[in-house]
Amino acid sequence: METVVMGGNHILAMLREQPCQGLLNSNRELIGPWDSAVNWLAYKWAPSAKMLGLRYFAHVVSPGIYGQRSFEALYPKLKDILEVKAFDDDEAAEAWFKIGQLES
Repeated sequence: METVVMGGNHILAMLREQPCQGLLNSNRELIGPWDSAVNWLAYKWAPSAKMLGLRYFAHVVSPGIYGQRSFEALYPKLKDILEVKAFDDDEAAEAWFKIGQLES
């Protein structure tokens, strides 16, 4: 959980300096579960990110079952805060942004 919180806080700091509407969060190299951080992400991080202007969250799911299950636990809690979409690779997530999901 500590690394998720550190990474999440780093993203919030970046959003304060350079606001943006979309975030590509790639977990394709992540091994293992992160479900212990689901509540923090949903109830602390996501509302803060939304207040800073984030609207779209593209999540590249890790190939292992544990990371996938962690995302499945997060998604129902996050979908009412941000527009969330899961992808199998970075390229598909990037394409989602390019096809007009982000407003100018």
